[in-house]
Amino acid sequence: MTFTNKDNNQRQAPKVLTTDEVAEILRVHRTTVFRFAKSGKLKSYQLGSRRLFKESDVWSFFENQVAHSCVSGKEL
Repeated sequence: MTFTNKDNNQRQAPKVLTTDEVAEILRVHRTTVFRFAKSGKLKSYQLGSRRLFKESDVWSFFENQVAHSCVSGKEL
């Protein structure tokens, strides 16, 4: 992946989020984010003692969390 200046209309570096930022986006507790990351359900990166997330990975994770009880059109 090539990272360039915004003014060149090229790809930018992905936005990196902290556990707290992900928790705020998903509206869950930070412990829940950590549990998703540790289980491998939510892709994360370890830098020293910090766990970081790409914003695009967070939204991909969110999109995959469809409530199956509502997908068929019938509520259970």
